[in-house]
Amino acid sequence: MNIIILTGRFGMGHVKAAEAIREQILAERPETSVKIIDFMDYMFPALSRYIYKGFNFLVGSCSGLYNAINKAAGSSHAVPLKTAMTHKIDRLMEKCRPDCIVVAFPVCSQYISAYKKTRRCGVPLYTYITDITAHEEWIAPGTDRYFVGDVTTRNTLLSKGVPEEKITVSGIPVLSRFHQRVSGQGIGRTCGRKKRVLIMGGGLGLLPSSKNFLSVLARREDVETAVICGHNEKLLSMIRKDYPSIRAVGYTEHVDRYMQEADLLISKAGGLTTFEALASATPLYIIRPFLEQEFGNASYIENHNIGRVLWDDSIDEGDALLQLLFDDQLLAQMRSNMEQMQKSFAPCGFFAELEEKGGERRCG
Repeated sequence: MNIIILTGRFGMGHVKAAEAIREQILAERPETSVKIIDFMDYMFPALSRYIYKGFNFLVGSCSGLYNAINKAAGSSHAVPLKTAMTHKIDRLMEKCRPDCIVVAFPVCSQYISAYKKTRRCGVPLYTYITDITAHEEWIAPGTDRYFVGDVTTRNTLLSKGVPEEKITVSGIPVLSRFHQRVSGQGIGRTCGRKKRVLIMGGGLGLLPSSKNFLSVLARREDVETAVICGHNEKLLSMIRKDYPSIRAVGYTEHVDRYMQEADLLISKAGGLTTFEALASATPLYIIRPFLEQEFGNASYIENHNIGRVLWDDSIDEGDALLQLLFDDQLLAQMRSNMEQMQKSFAPCGFFAELEEKGGERRCG
């Protein structure tokens, strides 16, 4: 069986979700051929570099404009599937001969759905929504099944006309190593060791809010703090220079280890990061979400009591952070909530469905 997973490097969440989906597929069916393809690189090889640079600039420096563009994109389902684009997907289909297509980025859903209609193609299309908020762009008529993070996402899809039988609440996929536990995780000061705080800003290394909480943590002798800066070399240099007591780390493939050893994770409210923390049972502290898709994720964290979200500009983020960090009873309750939530997620289970659709992959 051949499966292709389409994604994009808008941040690293969509790529990491694609890697987790591949891992899950191969764990269930090791003989399957699974290929991850950066859709923007494939469709727009001469432009993708600039597309990604533009995205990084908007998110890092013009979040208000990014949110406006994001909302506008959701109001239109128009897909520029011109002849050249159709031929490119033709070549992709001929080369990979997929038995199904899995997508982990919304633009991919729109293009493949339009292609299926144009070419009268029956190849199954499965979409993994990588945020709690189901942005309109995720919804495409050619989608055979949606895998979503929470019942609130499912209810949003239902309200937009998606049939219930096409929706599976599976959680947002994360690599299996995030589910592992390390000795002493979450014990904190009850065993006499220092509290451990991990700060993450996603693949772009965008720290939440101001530097105030860094100053607060740097002064605490009873707290060990690590910051994963991703690809943000400027941030990495700044922390090493201005906050020598804080451990600064660049891009790393060992986020799971840092997360599992932490008592508390300070982060942007990214969908994948939220579910990596959920898998690791690491409570979250979210400081002032500012991207459109983060608002729903932050509400999810708050509503399920698996972290705290600082929405109010008038509240001192450092004081609120320390109050949470040293509330061992509350942190233990959050970890317990996370462990219970993981039991509610359904497995992807689309192989049985694929076998029922045997022979439908032909197009034309």
